[in-house]
Amino acid sequence: MRGYFDFNIMIGKPTIDPLNNWLNIDRLKEEMSRFNIKKALVYHSYSRDYDAYFGNERLTEEIKNFPNLYATWAILPIDISPIDTFDRLLEELKIHNVKAVRFFPDLHNFLLEEEVVGDLLSFLEGVKIPVLISPNSTGWKDIYNMLRNHPNIRLILIDLTYRQSSYIFPLLKRYKNVYIELSGYITFLGIETMYRKFGGERMLFGSNLPYKNPGSTIFYIEKADIPEEVKDYIAYKNADRLIQKVDL
Repeated sequence: MRGYFDFNIMIGKPTIDPLNNWLNIDRLKEEMSRFNIKKALVYHSYSRDYDAYFGNERLTEEIKNFPNLYATWAILPIDISPIDTFDRLLEELKIHNVKAVRFFPDLHNFLLEEEVVGDLLSFLEGVKIPVLISPNSTGWKDIYNMLRNHPNIRLILIDLTYRQSSYIFPLLKRYKNVYIELSGYITFLGIETMYRKFGGERMLFGSNLPYKNPGSTIFYIEKADIPEEVKDYIAYKNADRLIQKVDL
C-alpha cells in the first residue's frame, strides 16, 4: 500500500465546531496506521478556537515524542502577536521545528490587507514556509491580492470544494508556489484535469481529520487515471519536498 503524508490534521477537542470523535494522540496514531499515513502536519484545535499561541504550545508538548508529526502553528499579525518581532518569531519556529503555519483571519479578527500582514507575509516568503489558508475564512479576493503582493509565498489552499476550479486554476497558472490540498476538492476527473493542465507537483494529500475520513481522498488519488509515479508525488513526495525546503 502506498504511503501517505497528510498535510491537514487537527488534534484536540474543538469548541467552535464541536465533535464527539475528536483526535487525541492515541486516536491519531490509530488513524494513521489504518490508512498508512507515514507523516503528518498537525495543528491544535486550541490554536484555532481559543488562543493561537496557547494552542501552539499545547501542540508542541503533545507531539514532541513523535518525529513523524510536524507542527503547524497558527500565527497572528506581528502587531497583535505575543511574539512581536521577526527575530523572536524565527527563533520560536526554529526551536519548535515548525514546518507550516496557518491563518484564521475570520476567527482571530484580522484582515489580510497589506497594512496588516504585509511584513509577516514577506517574512514567511523569505523562510519558504508553507502557509495554509481556507478561502472560506477570508474570501478569494483576499487570496488573489495576497499573491499579487507576495507572488513567491508557498500558499496551500485548503477546504476547497468541487465548484471552485474557476478560482483555483488562474492561481495555479500564474503562481508557481500555489498548492491545493485535495480533501475537499473531490470532483469528476479533477485530479486528471489538474495533472493535464499543471502537472502533478502542486497537489497534496490531506485528510482534514477529524472532520473527514482519509479514505475518500485516498480512493480519489488511487483511482485517478494518471501515472503511478505521479500518485506517489501527490500522496507523499510533494509534501515531503515542501517541508524539506523550509529555511529557518
